[in-house]
Amino acid sequence: MSEIEITIDKRSWWTQNRRSRSWVVPYARKKQVKTMSLLIFRSLINSGKLQKPEHWPVHVTAIIHPLTHGRFDPENAAPMVKAILDGITQSGYWPDDNAKYVVGPDYRLGEPSTEKGVYHITIRIEGTKVKEVNR
Repeated sequence: MSEIEITIDKRSWWTQNRRSRSWVVPYARKKQVKTMSLLIFRSLINSGKLQKPEHWPVHVTAIIHPLTHGRFDPENAAPMVKAILDGITQSGYWPDDNAKYVVGPDYRLGEPSTEKGVYHITIRIEGTKVKEVNR
């Protein structure tokens, strides 16, 4: 099992509930998170701190750490998690984030962030006993 934490500043955060008059703002924010994820995973792979899986598929759980103790729906963070998974794909960690290689992501609520104005998303990657899907 591997757990990698991604931090996202409140200014870059985007949820499924937010609306924009233009596609530019959400696209720019998701692109920023995707690039950050790509760099983090490529660095971990190149340094030997993260090994690529030997068996597919792997199971991904996204643990969302909100800003406060208030009500929070972790699945609303799906745009940020998708951007992270796309960055992981570009890093070469897995060939694609489709069902042949990745089961999930499942969303879980984590403890509130300890940093003011900073969300944390923990990506947990673990092996699974599910047989590889031929697609």
